[in-house]
Amino acid sequence: MIGEPLAIPLREARAPLILTLDLGTSSLRALVFDAAARPIRRATAFSERLPRTSRLGESSLDPAERSRAAFVAIDSVMRALGRRAADVAAVSVAAFWHSLTGVDARGRATTRVITWADTRPRDAAAVLRRDLDEDAVHARTGCVLHASYLPAKLRWLRDTAPETYRGTTHWMSFGEYLYLLAFGERRAAHGMASATGLYAQRDCGWDGAMLAELGLEERTLSPISDDPLCGLRPVFAGRWPALARVPWLPAIGDGACSNIGAGAVGTGTAALMVGTSGALRVVHEMAPPTVAGGWTYRLDRRRVVAGGALSNAGNALSWLERTFPGVDVALVVQRPLDVHGLTVSPLLAGDRSPTWDDAARAALAGLTLDTSADDIVQAFVEGIVLRFARLWQLVDAAVPGIERVVVAGGAALSRPYLIQLLADALGRALIASGVREGSARGAAIVALERIGAIPDLAAIRSPIGRTFRPRERAQVALRKALERQAGLEEAVRRGQMADLRSSKG
Repeated sequence: MIGEPLAIPLREARAPLILTLDLGTSSLRALVFDAAARPIRRATAFSERLPRTSRLGESSLDPAERSRAAFVAIDSVMRALGRRAADVAAVSVAAFWHSLTGVDARGRATTRVITWADTRPRDAAAVLRRDLDEDAVHARTGCVLHASYLPAKLRWLRDTAPETYRGTTHWMSFGEYLYLLAFGERRAAHGMASATGLYAQRDCGWDGAMLAELGLEERTLSPISDDPLCGLRPVFAGRWPALARVPWLPAIGDGACSNIGAGAVGTGTAALMVGTSGALRVVHEMAPPTVAGGWTYRLDRRRVVAGGALSNAGNALSWLERTFPGVDVALVVQRPLDVHGLTVSPLLAGDRSPTWDDAARAALAGLTLDTSADDIVQAFVEGIVLRFARLWQLVDAAVPGIERVVVAGGAALSRPYLIQLLADALGRALIASGVREGSARGAAIVALERIGAIPDLAAIRSPIGRTFRPRERAQVALRKALERQAGLEEAVRRGQMADLRSSKG
């Protein structure tokens, strides 16, 4: 892992303390940070649960199990704090974007947590693309019509599970559901609402035109506000008396928090994140830009997050390592690049930026009797970094003036070879973040600003690690491979369209 740990012993922690929950797609963490945004050693808890998946494209979580795990994690860190629990001044939550959970009138979940990676709503997304002006929708909401976002998820549930849909009183993200359990109150932060596809970016509220298209009443969605909640329900107030009256910030998008934690704030610095998924983001205070092939969300009502996202990053690397357990990936990628004769489109979980093809599938071309497992692994890793190169092209065009790119996310920071390949593919120097828990740290910094402990997000410096510079020969090889990858993906899409036309007969 690149970067030195910042964790400090509890005795060195300076008040106020911030308890953070980092709710990821496949794991959750609870941590405590001090007034300098330093994590406190041993005041941490971790729980992992991979989403339930299927060949149909499902990627979902059990809301009851994940909420219990979150509350148990809070139990653990509060015990670790002991008497210092009284110094906790706020609770801040970073949660994954684009999730959907249905809740009935009694506050019980009617659905599983449908994650961003669930591609089952792809046909519903196609219907929306047929019926609506996608460019106009993108300009208003900052989001495209894709299976990741709530319009397609809601249309799909209405069509495939009508009884469940009719029995649902409210729709919300998993972060909102957690707060409903803890407070008995619904609230969506601007940052969380902004990534649904139902939010009007310039009006900072629910998009009336999209709600009308879906036949959705605004009261079924959570009220939007960045104001914190206070006053836990009695069962939780008794469980965590030190947290009963402190402000709990409504859940913030973990991607925005990752930028803040890595120190990537302002138009001059972008964060390249490699976690389960991948992203390239810029956080700034400007009018929301239209990112062709990408998206526009918010950190809060005042600050915009512009960029693009990939559905295949750390999850694709993990698949590769599971599928070829005998191959040392770090060693294989040290060979000369693009000498295997293979072209890979690594779209195992569909595609987001730049094509937003939720029906996309991975493809491998160029196999011969001489092809080895090492060749396939190397080509696949190169295919993954090439997708980041295409992502960089669209973000750089939409947000000019990016001078620094900081790499964040455990999937990259634990694999230095990957950062080097990313530098080669993007053709620019990349700086490894010195922060391991970027989203959790970012949520803590936002909370410190919100309670007035720091004047602004830039008041706390973020440590950085090694700089990786592009290698000239590697750049040449990857540029050629990028052209082949784009050609392969276009051929696969043409084949899919032909198959679709044939099946309709």
